[in-house]
Amino acid sequence: MRIIAQLIAEANGRARNLADMAMAAQMMIELGEPLPVQGVDHPDEIPRLMKAANTTLTVAETSEVSEAIVARLARSEPLEAAANAAQDAMVRSGLTKGWIRQKSADACQLCEWWWREGRVWPAEHPFQHHKGCTCSPKPVLREGIKETMKTARAKGIR
Repeated sequence: MRIIAQLIAEANGRARNLADMAMAAQMMIELGEPLPVQGVDHPDEIPRLMKAANTTLTVAETSEVSEAIVARLARSEPLEAAANAAQDAMVRSGLTKGWIRQKSADACQLCEWWWREGRVWPAEHPFQHHKGCTCSPKPVLREGIKETMKTARAKGIR
């Protein structure tokens, strides 16, 4: 279990770093000037991932699709880490005022609904994603993005 947890934790770290670099690259394209990466946190995930691996392997033992069950854990963890790191990098930059959901080519019905016809969300509004989601936030640098109830409350506006 420890080996699985360590491998997934390493993949999560790489996913976070790639998401951070991708956010910097997207903002550099928008601004036309070089920007540093923000640097993302790398939490100690081993205890949580060991528990997840144990649960996954227990379920997989009695399943006819055991490989798919284990693969789902290995695939969804780095995707989630990347999505969270992308949002974190956008907020830390101080340049991003909002984000648009960048749908994957095979976006599911839930992701289509979250997209809301390309709505621009405030930077601090959590990027919604689900296990296995391959969508990502695309930074928006322009001013005047309307707050959501959630972000307004967090800022003490409402």
